[in-house]
Amino acid sequence: MKNKHSALYHYLIKRSDNITNQWLSKTSGIPSADKAKPYIRAVAHLLTAHQPEKEWEEALDCAREMARDRAASQVPIYESINGINVFRRIIIDEIGMFSHEEAPESSKSDVLEWSRRLNLIMDEIIGQFMTEYDLLTMSQLKTQNEMIHELSAPVIPISSHIGVLPIIGEIDTHRAKGILESALERCAGLRLSHLFIDISGVPIIDTMVVYQLFRILDTTKLLGIEATISGIRPEMAQTVVKLGIDFSNVKTEQNLAKALSKKGFRILEEGDGTYKNTV
Repeated sequence: MKNKHSALYHYLIKRSDNITNQWLSKTSGIPSADKAKPYIRAVAHLLTAHQPEKEWEEALDCAREMARDRAASQVPIYESINGINVFRRIIIDEIGMFSHEEAPESSKSDVLEWSRRLNLIMDEIIGQFMTEYDLLTMSQLKTQNEMIHELSAPVIPISSHIGVLPIIGEIDTHRAKGILESALERCAGLRLSHLFIDISGVPIIDTMVVYQLFRILDTTKLLGIEATISGIRPEMAQTVVKLGIDFSNVKTEQNLAKALSKKGFRILEEGDGTYKNTV
């Protein structure tokens, strides 16, 4: 059996170009040709080694590298798994060809043992691939969400010490936390003394939204930043009254333009229909 293992290994290595071409022609969810050959070599090693545990790291490294490549290219995981299973079927066919053409003395038990080993190897590789792919995509999603949250609460400086925070869209607890963290960090970085928070783009105001607004106001106060809220629509004001929330200590204005005008800003219309602020 030892000589048969060695013969099968060299047969698969000799056929690596053909295996790669078959793989490339049958699926798109695989690595490039230059990265496929080390993968073939690692699987061939595992399939025929007497102590396969020594060869696992190379194969798993290939699986992790493939996962990183596929995740970076945004190849769907189902497409990648299909590509790995196509490879499995190609190698099974190659084992059959080897046993008939190169090693006719091979028994059915030899072929069954190689097939059993191959399935164990491929299942482990798929498991490692999925784990690495999942870790990478979760990391990408986390980065994207952080960017979205940061962009969803942009603090716009309009003078050396004055900034505007326009909040648009619905606010849930998770987003509110992101707004609080990113906005306050931005305010501190810009060394603002006054922040205008415009909520005219928030469609619904409830207890949770008001609570989060108060958190922002309390924290800005601790940082020595004066805050003014603008854009409280009539229906929002009614909700605040019904909820029994005391806004008497909060500076509010009907709209952002009016709030800014009290700070000496004027909104002028340009010839092209756009607007600019002047102090």
